[in-house]
Amino acid sequence: MQVNAVGNMGRASNAADRFELSPQDFWKLLLTQLQTQDPFRAGDMTAMMEQFVAMQTAREMARLSDALQRVQILLLLGHSVQAVVDGNLQAGKVIGVSLAGAPSLLMQAGGTTLTVPLSAVTSVMTDAPARSLLVKRA
Repeated sequence: MQVNAVGNMGRASNAADRFELSPQDFWKLLLTQLQTQDPFRAGDMTAMMEQFVAMQTAREMARLSDALQRVQILLLLGHSVQAVVDGNLQAGKVIGVSLAGAPSLLMQAGGTTLTVPLSAVTSVMTDAPARSLLVKRA
């Protein structure tokens, strides 16, 4: 009897895909379990479905968090920021961003351009002058 690896189900996989169960893989596992189980001792499908839903929810939450982080870094373009660079607090203006891999920004500090990870940013300042709202009462 030939046994194929679960992670290698007829498709090429990269390192990230090896730890991710696709909906197609889940249904293949479920069908295999149903075909091989003892009909007099049926397994608990509710627990299996709950695990699948939990995995899907965790995956979607991670994707949402990643998307929000990317939007956050894009919104920093043109703003002045302070960041910890090589143990020192540096202030500068965000002149570019990189979304490849871990999001980072290009910060112009004096005459130097620094690449700073988003996690190193400690504060963001607006360049607009402070405005006050005046309300006239009649």
